[in-house]
Amino acid sequence: MLSRGGSIFRVVSVCLAGALLLGVLGGSGGPAGVQAAPARLVYFIFTGFNYPYFAPMADGVRATAKLYPGMTIKVVSANNSSSTEISQVNEAIAAGAKGIILNPISASLTSVSQSAVAKGIPVVAIDRDVATPAARNVFIGDRDVTLGKIETDYALKYLESHRVKTPWNVAILQGTLGASTAVDRVKGTMQALDPAVKSGKVKIVLNQSADFATAAAQRTISELLAKSTNVQLIVCGNDAMALGAIRAIKDHGLAPGKDVYVVGADAQPQSLAAIKDGEQLDTVTHSPFLEAVWAVEAMDNYLNGVKPPADKYPNGDVIIPMTLVTKENVSSISDWGTPQLIPPLPYGRGKPVRAR
Repeated sequence: MLSRGGSIFRVVSVCLAGALLLGVLGGSGGPAGVQAAPARLVYFIFTGFNYPYFAPMADGVRATAKLYPGMTIKVVSANNSSSTEISQVNEAIAAGAKGIILNPISASLTSVSQSAVAKGIPVVAIDRDVATPAARNVFIGDRDVTLGKIETDYALKYLESHRVKTPWNVAILQGTLGASTAVDRVKGTMQALDPAVKSGKVKIVLNQSADFATAAAQRTISELLAKSTNVQLIVCGNDAMALGAIRAIKDHGLAPGKDVYVVGADAQPQSLAAIKDGEQLDTVTHSPFLEAVWAVEAMDNYLNGVKPPADKYPNGDVIIPMTLVTKENVSSISDWGTPQLIPPLPYGRGKPVRAR
């Protein structure tokens, strides 16, 4: 009886083990009846498609999201409205989002971003930042003060080396008022200009916002040139405004790159062409596609308990590379400064992403 009972026990044990093995190998990917954890909802809320710069950013988010099936990323355009964007962040909070990748239009997003963080929802700011690091967990972007100084420094050295007669009348086109990118880039521009202003070598004849927009820049520079064509340099907070300034210069019968010099930022495709043609003096890359890849990877890291090491990334600031682009190196720069292969986020876990 004992031997027979032992045989029954062994048969039952083998059957149970077989059933468990089938469950492991079955279509559910886990033991029978156990479902895989649902993907975590993440919102990507951004300025929108009003400006060309943000199209490759949205493309980068979508491309990288495919590599992280543990997240479902909802792409939401704010149509360049801060009030709309605030409502969208509140919508994400109410919808139970587990994370928010936020491209804040202006500093007015700080309070609602802080509210999300306080509720335990990680916020990764991308390209533009909120007013205080406490209102987000990670920032992916460039040093915009440095960017503004780089583009302006090169222009001043060029005017000097080409013996352009002084004083140089300089116009400054700022971006969207209240946007961290606009505020910081004009700071960098002024750091470059201040010594020349104090010495009398530079006179600032215009310093106002053109909202990062081509049409607004063209209109603003047209009005300036209608009063006087005695302008040597136009410093623009982005390439979209630089292209508008170039149009205005041509409209007034002047030659961009000869009579008036123009600098910008973003490595927008049309500006790269203008640099090759000698109509724009320089631009500075800070790839929106790369920013997007790193932002998605940073969110995945954060949701899995991996934060930027504080000793390497104070305040959670992860800075992307920048390159000054001039006629000497423009042929080696791709549109928007996007590398063919995006390197992974420089901490935690990440994956290289092929941009094209």
